Amino acid sequence: MLHRHLSVPLHRSAYGHETVLVQGPRGAGKTTLLRRDFPGHTYASLEDSAERARARQHPGDYLAKFRGPAIVDDLHRAPELVSWLAQQAAPHPIIFASSRRLRVPMPTMELHMPTRAERQRRPALSLEMLGRFVPAKPVAVAEYPQWKPARGFLESDVRDLVSVHDMDRFEQFLAAAKRQSGAVLDQQALANDCGVSHRTVVRWIEILDACFLILRLAPSDFDGGRRLIRRPKLHFLDSELFESRVVSELFRNAKHAGEAADLRFWRDSNGMEIPLIIQQEGVAFMPVSIAEAATPRETALLRRWLELAGVGQGALISDREGAARGGSIQRYSFAQL
Repeated sequence: MLHRHLSVPLHRSAYGHETVLVQGPRGAGKTTLLRRDFPGHTYASLEDSAERARARQHPGDYLAKFRGPAIVDDLHRAPELVSWLAQQAAPHPIIFASSRRLRVPMPTMELHMPTRAERQRRPALSLEMLGRFVPAKPVAVAEYPQWKPARGFLESDVRDLVSVHDMDRFEQFLAAAKRQSGAVLDQQALANDCGVSHRTVVRWIEILDACFLILRLAPSDFDGGRRLIRRPKLHFLDSELFESRVVSELFRNAKHAGEAADLRFWRDSNGMEIPLIIQQEGVAFMPVSIAEAATPRETALLRRWLELAGVGQGALISDREGAARGGSIQRYSFAQL
């Protein structure tokens, strides 16, 4: 069975707090992980109509019925219970799970689709080590088969959030948005392409975020005296675009380690760009250049940015095997993440 890296921080959090929320996209393996790792917990799913009705009508009484540690799955299906939890704590140690992003005052962790490191049964390269350390070449092992995500995003998730008469346009919007993966988000262009208002596009982008389909990178805090592009950069976590694949892999590695992932980008008005800036409290910015087939141009541009920012180390990620250290720039292949 596939080992998930979130297992360790999840156990640490679950046994240190009264309640924990595990959220992530549909089909990521949340239920499998929780039922496997916490076999002594009572399990209940709010997909069940009877369970859901009790949780929605009397949230406090519903939670009180559990006499010990429990798992309550599909929390997003009972908004009244979510509202109740925003006001008070559960009466017993409970692990909640949700396929929709929720804002509740409890320790929250994210489980996404399996990372490359998980499928290859090896440790992942952490954000803290990126640019400062090159891992040894992993020992060849039989790779766990490619994960098949659950079907039904449009049918099960979006139909709860989008009016039925808007579904055709939403599907058109989704296709257009995927074409923007790896680009600075242009909401007005999406509105024009799909024949909807800017306000509708803003709402639909929030739906994609709520369902864990996208990552929006904010501009870096550092401007270097340049005029910067201030709109976020869009990445679909399942995109085939190389840059989005790299960003997704690093993001999921961090989330499955229970770490914060403050990922940014930097682009000035003249088009000079660093596609990924890792910001960590108390640590210097780590600029990351990403190029499927890296050329001397990427290295030169990254060195220019290091000088501009007064930062001593950077990273370059390509799809080329056998990447190695290159002075102030640590080089990686995608296979090493």
